[in-house]
Amino acid sequence: MNPLEAGFTACSIDDIDLTVAADWERLKGIVVTNDPNGDPVATEGGTTLALTCGTEQMTSAADGTTVFNLAADKAYVVYESTLAANAIPAAAPTLITIPYPGNGEAGQPEWNYNPHIYPKNSLAGAGATNDGEIVGDQITWDVTVPIAALADGEVYSELRINDQLASFVEYTSGTVVLKDATGGDVTLVEGTDYTLSAPSGSGGDEVILTMLAPGLAKLDANIGGKLVLTIEAKAIGSGSTANEAQITINGTTTDPGTGPEVTDPKEFFSGAHIMKEAKNKGAAANVPLAGAQFDVYEAASGSTECPTEPDPAAAKVVSGAESGADGKTPNEVLAEGVYCVYETGVPAGYKGLNGGMLMTVDGEDSFVTIVNTQVGADEGDLPDLPITGAVGNVLLVAGGAALLVVAGMLIAARRKQQQL
Repeated sequence: MNPLEAGFTACSIDDIDLTVAADWERLKGIVVTNDPNGDPVATEGGTTLALTCGTEQMTSAADGTTVFNLAADKAYVVYESTLAANAIPAAAPTLITIPYPGNGEAGQPEWNYNPHIYPKNSLAGAGATNDGEIVGDQITWDVTVPIAALADGEVYSELRINDQLASFVEYTSGTVVLKDATGGDVTLVEGTDYTLSAPSGSGGDEVILTMLAPGLAKLDANIGGKLVLTIEAKAIGSGSTANEAQITINGTTTDPGTGPEVTDPKEFFSGAHIMKEAKNKGAAANVPLAGAQFDVYEAASGSTECPTEPDPAAAKVVSGAESGADGKTPNEVLAEGVYCVYETGVPAGYKGLNGGMLMTVDGEDSFVTIVNTQVGADEGDLPDLPITGAVGNVLLVAGGAALLVVAGMLIAARRKQQQL
């Protein structure tokens, strides 16, 4: 159990005097509750008893305790006068006597003048988690809320999850799953057991899950289980996946900074691309090359090179990206990290990338340049032509041209004969 900081107040019941034997008998008929304002009420047979309350005392953040100095031979109502942060609801008020009967163990006093009580709070969002997973520009969040037992007599009258997404994140779909205490699935029907926001098609949606009355009854029937909201989204710009969900249970909402947050958030950057260039034979500088196609895979953090073939276990984050007239592939939004680029389509007349090339995404417009060399630019790319000298070369070309002309004349002559 985590210690909580909360305020408690002890109120004596004015009409009870424990030096009188009959007043001990009256205790079993006294009922203590909180009124709508959270103040204590003690009743006996339907009659409200007068209370005299002392000064509020706060529990220690270190161990969650506080010590009251109370007069003996009195009955007290001890109640939570300042709610612990995110508590739902306040701990039920307690009737306690000074002294309190001993526990009957050997060597223990018959009357305990220093009794201990252990009020407990259920906290909105206590134990909830917010786990993120990223593949390329796809982000998945699982917001998990444990179905905790509430105070005695309390049931789930409200449970809501609000998750405000960043403007660079586009909500695409969501699912809701309820697990029982053994991990088995409990059927939930959208529109009957819960409502869930629909995607708007733009960035910055607030995703809201609201449990309806039939769904709340299923929560009460599955204490010890968990409710899981899965949010699927797409990064459409640069930003961080830092995210905090708000949990509301029975009117209490987690304060900012106390709701479940994504652990180890990642940065996304827009504009990631591949720059494709051609090294042509005899050219002094490289030029952009269109028509090359690439696949991009995630690489392990810290990688300094890529394998010859894509790792079968690696996630493909870009498929078939093709370079345009400017040599650039379309811009992508990718998480910060390293990736392996593989050329899957090589423009005719050029030599493709051998193996994979590492691309680092560490800011907007990150890119890697891949150069294709024109076939023939390197010695040995093509077989040698049977050339014996400059004169022979000219004669061969001229002869070829003459043969073409003669062939054209023969075709024309045949056409004339057919027309006669």
